[in-house]
Amino acid sequence: MDMLGGSPGKATPGTLLGLKDLRTAASRRAMEAAVRSRCQAVPIDPRTVLCRVLGRYKFLVDSRDLGLAPHLMLDGYWESWCTEFMLNRIHPGQVAWDVGANLGYYAVLMADLVGQQGRVLALEPNPRLATLCARSLSLNGFWHNAEVQRIAAADVSGETLRFRAAISDPKNGRLVEGAHQSGGDWDDDTLEVAVKAMRLDDLGKGPVDFLKIDVEGAEEKVWAGMQGLLDRSPGITVLMEFNALRCAAAERTLAEIAARFPLRELTLVGKVATVAPADILPRQEDTLLVLTNQPL
Repeated sequence: MDMLGGSPGKATPGTLLGLKDLRTAASRRAMEAAVRSRCQAVPIDPRTVLCRVLGRYKFLVDSRDLGLAPHLMLDGYWESWCTEFMLNRIHPGQVAWDVGANLGYYAVLMADLVGQQGRVLALEPNPRLATLCARSLSLNGFWHNAEVQRIAAADVSGETLRFRAAISDPKNGRLVEGAHQSGGDWDDDTLEVAVKAMRLDDLGKGPVDFLKIDVEGAEEKVWAGMQGLLDRSPGITVLMEFNALRCAAAERTLAEIAARFPLRELTLVGKVATVAPADILPRQEDTLLVLTNQPL
């Protein structure tokens, strides 16, 4: 009897989970247990491991990554509250973008949710992660409806920026000031590469239905470069990680966001709640903003 619900007709141990199983689990704890029970991890080469995530997808991770990869190899999921939100918010035929895709955990989920008639665009400036993301999408049959571009979302298009990340924890990679240098005085755990900048406004002409943004300090630049995208996407839902401590003008940026959308956040228990700038500005931790003018 499976942990998802314990009733006949639910997924059973040894079988892969379906999207319906994930959506209709009796509780978050039941969903996590069912996913964890289906975890598998197989080394492919000295730096690459193939694992099973969400009890469903084949997924490639970098074995040197000590930040995100251990969770995916041993638990099979990441940020249950975000995962649940996407499971219930993204629908077949939609267009979904993953800005700051990392290994592609959300991009793979998005590609399954939008189906053959939908489209997914994943942006990731880290070359190693972008490669693994593209391969995971292909492994799961999403090569036809998902695309990965190794670019950094910003407020300008065409410039070359510097991107730096720790190899042992690449999920916190970020853009840094100044021109790219081929050498440096950082240690062997640090990757620095040149990356092309693009405004989200310039990445397509049609509307986008769902946009996830996780850019580790580039929030203001991304926001400045996506106003045209928002204009052409009246039904959009944006799930945006925001941290005032990483911003140059956090109060002004929040005011601009609030002029377009009600200010709401996705909490760790998976609830969407109204939030005020006064709540967000002093926080040390990230706020996951839910920005939409559509019913929730």
